[in-house]
Amino acid sequence: MSEQSDYFGALAGRLRAAGMPRSEVTATVAELTGYLAESGSTDPYEEFGAPEDFAARLTGGRAAQEPAAEAETWKWATDIYTDRKHLNHYGDQGWEVEGLDRLGRFVCRRDPAAAMRWEYRRENAGNAAEREAVTARLAPDGWEPCGHWLLYMYLKRPKAASAGPAAGLDELVAPPARKLLLSTTYRGKLKQMLAAAVVSGTASAAAVHYGGDLVMYPALIGAAVATPVACALGWRRVKREIAQGVEDA
Repeated sequence: MSEQSDYFGALAGRLRAAGMPRSEVTATVAELTGYLAESGSTDPYEEFGAPEDFAARLTGGRAAQEPAAEAETWKWATDIYTDRKHLNHYGDQGWEVEGLDRLGRFVCRRDPAAAMRWEYRRENAGNAAEREAVTARLAPDGWEPCGHWLLYMYLKRPKAASAGPAAGLDELVAPPARKLLLSTTYRGKLKQMLAAAVVSGTASAAAVHYGGDLVMYPALIGAAVATPVACALGWRRVKREIAQGVEDA
């Protein structure tokens, strides 16, 4: 436990030094401590990496180095069905991903004075050992990790590695106004989950309204069972689609 205390103490110090508000630091450390306990892991170094590197990812790289005063920054989020399409689209506009924050948003930076095109890829890697193996396998081709989330990790490299001189940028497109880019596939799944929640809530409300009427018990029990089952099946389907690399049509 002392090792965990030392780790999170060092992490908290790095986050504060990077400018994260004290209340947010406290909430972040509490969330990460809870996640570690739920995962059954006892080694935060194996799960999150070195405190200074993890702090840099959580703060968009500010703990490692401050961006130039003229640099543009942009945080945005998407889903697994369009993430690679958006990453490479905006990478062509010079946006470099420096990490993912604790909400799963891509933290990007672009220096107008030295912008270049970037390309991205996503690999399946659910733990530290798998991420290390992926990093070692792809490093010879110039890929480097730029963040991970749940069951997968992202890697980046300058597009000059594959496109040569064509990777240069003559002019920059204005920073995007949108910060949430959701696919039609994801929106459809979200509607299904909301529909299941509505069914469960309606059955519960009816049971409360009719009190102890035995006729409502089957509906209440069915809703209580169906909702978590539907969520579990949905999560299994998402994991399978991650492994298969499914993209939005």
